[in-house]
Amino acid sequence: MKYILVLYMCSMINNSCPSSTVAGYQFTNHFDCVNAGYAIAQNTFRSLQDMEEYEREVIEIQKLVIKFECKEIKGEQT
Repeated sequence: MKYILVLYMCSMINNSCPSSTVAGYQFTNHFDCVNAGYAIAQNTFRSLQDMEEYEREVIEIQKLVIKFECKEIKGEQT
């Protein structure tokens, strides 16, 4: 099986994740995908402040978090 890492920017105020992004990483197993997912999600969250529209105040007000999932690519074999 192969997996792709998908990141979601979510607001904990209304528990919604309006945007998602395929991170561009592909893995041959679930473990490696999840392990990378935590690191990439953390780095993504930390870099939000560098973007003008996501200053720290906006992150606090909207209670933004980065979630991720490892989606199995159907029909793919390793």
